[in-house]
Amino acid sequence: MMKFSRTLILCAGIFFLPGAVAAGEGSSSGAVAEAGRLAIEVVRAEDARQIRKLQRAYGYYADRGLWNELADLFADDAIANYPSGGFDGNASIRAMFVQNLGQGRQGLAEGRIYNHTILQPVVDLAPDGVTATGRWRVLGMLGRFGASAIWADSLYRFDYVKRNGEWKIKELTAYAGSGGSYDAGWVAPRPRPAGAPDTSPIRNNLAHPADRPWIDPCEQDVSACVVPFPYPNRGRIAPPANVSAAVGSTADLVGRAQRLEDEQSIMNLQRAYGYYLDRGLWQQAADLFAPDGTREVGQAGVYVGRDRIRRAMALAGPEGLRPGQLNEHLQLELIVDVAPDGRTAHARVFELGFVGGGGEPARIVQNIAENEYVRRGGKWMIGSMHVYTILETAYEQGWARSALPVPGPNGQLPAELPPTVKYEVYPKVFTPPFHFDSLSARTTAIANESAPAPSTRRIAAARRQLARVADYNEIENLQGAYGYYAEKSLWTYVADLFSEGGVLEMDGRQYKGREAILAALEASGPQGPVPGRLDSQLQLQPVIHVAEDGRSAKIRSRQLRFTRDAQGRPMWGGGIYENELVKEGGTWKFRRLRFHPTWLVDYKEGWTSSQPRAGTTMPSGATASFHYRNPVSGR
Repeated sequence: MMKFSRTLILCAGIFFLPGAVAAGEGSSSGAVAEAGRLAIEVVRAEDARQIRKLQRAYGYYADRGLWNELADLFADDAIANYPSGGFDGNASIRAMFVQNLGQGRQGLAEGRIYNHTILQPVVDLAPDGVTATGRWRVLGMLGRFGASAIWADSLYRFDYVKRNGEWKIKELTAYAGSGGSYDAGWVAPRPRPAGAPDTSPIRNNLAHPADRPWIDPCEQDVSACVVPFPYPNRGRIAPPANVSAAVGSTADLVGRAQRLEDEQSIMNLQRAYGYYLDRGLWQQAADLFAPDGTREVGQAGVYVGRDRIRRAMALAGPEGLRPGQLNEHLQLELIVDVAPDGRTAHARVFELGFVGGGGEPARIVQNIAENEYVRRGGKWMIGSMHVYTILETAYEQGWARSALPVPGPNGQLPAELPPTVKYEVYPKVFTPPFHFDSLSARTTAIANESAPAPSTRRIAAARRQLARVADYNEIENLQGAYGYYAEKSLWTYVADLFSEGGVLEMDGRQYKGREAILAALEASGPQGPVPGRLDSQLQLQPVIHVAEDGRSAKIRSRQLRFTRDAQGRPMWGGGIYENELVKEGGTWKFRRLRFHPTWLVDYKEGWTSSQPRAGTTMPSGATASFHYRNPVSGR
């Protein structure tokens, strides 16, 4: 349980902050009120952070079969609705994980893959300060080496509760999405005939039977089903009404506000690294490291210093991409923790790679990175990067038939230091060490009672920082909601996400104003989902910059697309958004939405076909312009 020296009690807008206004801070009611508002905003921002961290930890624990850690994320009285049925209470949920999924063991058996990558959050805190809702997408890569390989793209609804200072999952409901066998891709499923018995192995002969039946309403026809949204159409979020929380002194609150903004700066830094890697911009990527920074990938050893890191990256080829080459390095599931002194930080990152083509075999790669960051000269930099390769597979075969070894030391450019950890990749199971433990979703105070009390000006600056933190979260929500609406052709909802004079750039044309945008969207297809149609549009890897005045912002984000063409053949691809936003009446809206498609290929052919068929877009070396400069070098 959290322990702090001072307590803030806030109820219905009335607050009491014992000892918060110390000598040098002033004792006016205005100073006390300012400190009270700061406390509310710190707690709300930390709550949003803790929920995202909790949910991303869910993905990491499920991936590695850490069933007990996974169950610890649920409240004692939680309920979970999975495809296998409904499970009531933490004990039943835990038994389901351990007995049904783990076959009685902790960790995955050799040869098994069970990835549940948690993506595309839309998270809303309730006004009461102790409950919240979330809609997340789960990208599954499932199967066993030598036996099966399955894709699964599902939607999860979460309800959260805060008890004793910790956020827990109160209710989970999993809804089916697109997916299918690796060989077939996301072909249209065959619904079970009416009256036919349910022979699904996920609901029958379970070691720990469900407490009650639960049938996914989307199971029979995913394409025509709209999973209920737990939030309004991104209208203004209600302000907090009743908040009660333990907090520290005002000096502690100011420090915590800084750490929250630092965390988002590090997220931008790490995601920018992925975008530079995608386009073969080795110098830009290397510039993100500290001058004495290190980078270790797989078993190649440790490269030290920016120049050596750049040269190691360039072993993949010269700057830029070859024609037809795909080099996507999706930076997902970021969990960032800034040290109490604000000088260092750590992050865990799941990296999903789609690489090859342009004369090289196509491959799918999974990495987990555990990185350390340092602040120097007022800028965050990568101090050390350790990328553990978990799986590498040939695209044409998939993970049921192909398990490529992790590359070892490079004879052309040997590393300065040998690998720090020896391990084997899939079909072996290796869990990279975590920089956090299962209880670290709790807030950690900065224990410095001797710190000088901040001035009223510094408190006001901290409140502006927290406003930007909240804006960052809401913009990520907005981009995620856009994807959920667009993939189901909910055109009215999409148009409502634009500002009064907003602009949509689509198919080489511009449409200005909500009415024109709605008309253009409706001309592209009917309103609402169409049976048999699939167009999943995952919204990933946002780099968000909010203007100092808090009235405008820019976001770079990534789309990963699962779709079917007019003949029902599975296709997939991706692209980059560079969007501008504006805050209207307290709500973030798109002022301009630009999408740059970068690849769209037939699923079975992949991105190595020398004769792509009509309607596809093979990868190109073109780079969508960045709205930001390199966060370290400024180039």
